[in-house]
Amino acid sequence: MPIFGRADVDALLPTAPVIAGLRPAPWELPEAELLQATFEVVEDPALTLTPPALHPSIPPYAAFNVTRFPDTPVGPFTLAQVRLVCRAGIRPRGYLLGAVCDSPDAVAALRSAWGYRVGLGEVVLSQRHDRVRGTVAVGGRTIMDLTMEDGEPIGSSDLQLVANLHLVRESEEDRAGVLIQVDPEYAIHSAERGRPELAVYDGEAWGTGGGLDPHFPIVAFTCTADTDLPAMRFTLDPRRPAFEGTRRIEVAA
Repeated sequence: MPIFGRADVDALLPTAPVIAGLRPAPWELPEAELLQATFEVVEDPALTLTPPALHPSIPPYAAFNVTRFPDTPVGPFTLAQVRLVCRAGIRPRGYLLGAVCDSPDAVAALRSAWGYRVGLGEVVLSQRHDRVRGTVAVGGRTIMDLTMEDGEPIGSSDLQLVANLHLVRESEEDRAGVLIQVDPEYAIHSAERGRPELAVYDGEAWGTGGGLDPHFPIVAFTCTADTDLPAMRFTLDPRRPAFEGTRRIEVAA
């Protein structure tokens, strides 16, 4: 029997972003620098964070990333995300649990246009000869400290960058909610793979409490890429299996 998530969608909706529509004007985001690390997580608690539309990965794991965008319509910003990797039907997706960004203008745009569950904080991505480090702080307290060490060059085909799923409301009165798929494309210039370390992860600050327990490192990578934030193409009913509740967004002629 397939396993489905057990998250209480009704409880999550009051804090879900309200989006301005399903067809935002796309952003082109050249020369982005990304650090991502994945860690296995304990299955049963993670299921309480996963909407019923989605299946957990096997083994269950989460992706932690920090990305610096030097050239955007609202100026440069750095964004950190915590995502639970899952499957919508058979397709791997990253269900967004929380995000922090260092630009007020970017926070407003990311929430209203693409439904990021994002707040304002201090996000820093730094590179040295032997490591790449991403740190996130809110109110002066570090809530994530992520490092990739001993990186070695890899080809772009060795990377798997999965699309995001965001739980959002389409209006303040929306009591049903919807999952939207945000699927940037990446033209990768260079990439390295290395050993991940998560020195700090504050689950309460990220809104995951004890439901996300990263206990075994998998892999880390860093890359430089031209990417984007596109208009959405699909929505999912968060309460129904993805193969039943997925809808293609129709584009006006």
